[in-house]
Amino acid sequence: MYTVEATTQEHIEELAVTMREEDIREVWAMSHSSPLESLNNSVEISAEPLTGLVDGKVICIFGVVEPSILSTTGIPWLLGSDLVADHSKIFLKMNKVFIDTIKQRYSLLTNYVDNRNKVSMAWLRWLGFKLHKPAPYGPDRMLFRKFEFRS
Repeated sequence: MYTVEATTQEHIEELAVTMREEDIREVWAMSHSSPLESLNNSVEISAEPLTGLVDGKVICIFGVVEPSILSTTGIPWLLGSDLVADHSKIFLKMNKVFIDTIKQRYSLLTNYVDNRNKVSMAWLRWLGFKLHKPAPYGPDRMLFRKFEFRS
């Protein structure tokens, strides 16, 4: 059974230990944060963080950060567990619905993805985001790609 609900501290703690290796590498390269630190920070600064569950297990936590109350820019993010690969069809379908909803709220959606994270880059393209050329980003100046969708 698949459900989406408001994120709790229990969800955060579960995903912190089951996070995909690609996402662990990405949050470290972006900010030298552990999975738990990154999840706590992202959830805290997001407007309405949500958790995707499969049979009660966390598949992902996601949300949108709003730079300011008057901004029409949203910074979408998602961190997932290995369950994403096991449930890719429903994951893609539910993500498409979420992205289509937030595209109506923001004139620009933008963030960065680790250039090593090929699965996430393919997923972002499938959702309709434009990926820019890799450029140094984060404390170690690793290659990241800015991604964006303009409505």
